[in-house]
Amino acid sequence: MRHLLITLLIGLMSFGLAVEHADAKRFGGGKSFGSYSRSASPSSSQATTPPRQAQQGTRAAGGGMSRFMGPLAGIMAGGLLASLFFGGAFDGIRFMDILLIALLGFIAWKVLAARRRATNTGAHDAHQQPQQRQAHDFGGTSSGTAGAMGGAAMASEPAWFSREQFLSGAKEHFMNLQRAWDNNDFEKIQEFVTPELYNLLRKERAEQSANNQTEIVRLFAELGDVREYGQQAEATVLFHGIMKEDGQENEFNETWHLIREVRDQAPWYIQGIEQNNV
Repeated sequence: MRHLLITLLIGLMSFGLAVEHADAKRFGGGKSFGSYSRSASPSSSQATTPPRQAQQGTRAAGGGMSRFMGPLAGIMAGGLLASLFFGGAFDGIRFMDILLIALLGFIAWKVLAARRRATNTGAHDAHQQPQQRQAHDFGGTSSGTAGAMGGAAMASEPAWFSREQFLSGAKEHFMNLQRAWDNNDFEKIQEFVTPELYNLLRKERAEQSANNQTEIVRLFAELGDVREYGQQAEATVLFHGIMKEDGQENEFNETWHLIREVRDQAPWYIQGIEQNNV
């Protein structure tokens, strides 16, 4: 009975440390999927990234190893304690046995309690975030006619399109989507994406930890292209910067492909995400 109790506590400790270090991924899991804009090409999906920090490559390279250190440490500690207990180092129930068992139980309780607090905090922050416009409205539609815009639109862009408004809305919604992804809030995510991409995102998110925590350290947005195809318009936005995942700062560079109907106040929907090689 004593051996069974010790085994259960050691297993709980190892499991608790393992789940605490589950991989955190940015919106979309850092993968490419969905539909791309018809004007997209490999050469047009490259963003101009700012100079890399000297230690950035080292941090990114070490990030993968650090994700396994927590679970490995828990398993090694559990194995060491099991060897001591079952090898006769603590024959009979002694005061030190009681202290060790109590310590294991306390560590397991602290780990699980920390995970619950993190989940509750994320949900509270999402509830308190104000919404200044419709979640799926990226902007980019001028309130006036082509003549009222004057020279604001470039020659290759539709007359109704406002580059500044579109990019401002794109950065805001990148952050909102990342927050919704961390909180597993697919009711909000559904407002931004096409049904096809929505199904792919749900499948990807189900394979990740429920307690996903990321932080946007630096974010840049550039307009790739925007064109009309009959009654539809398509646009690409190049996002790049630095994202903190699992406590490690990693560079990211990806293109979002969007689509909308050519009519007043029509919303933009994300139809695909493409990871760029840089």
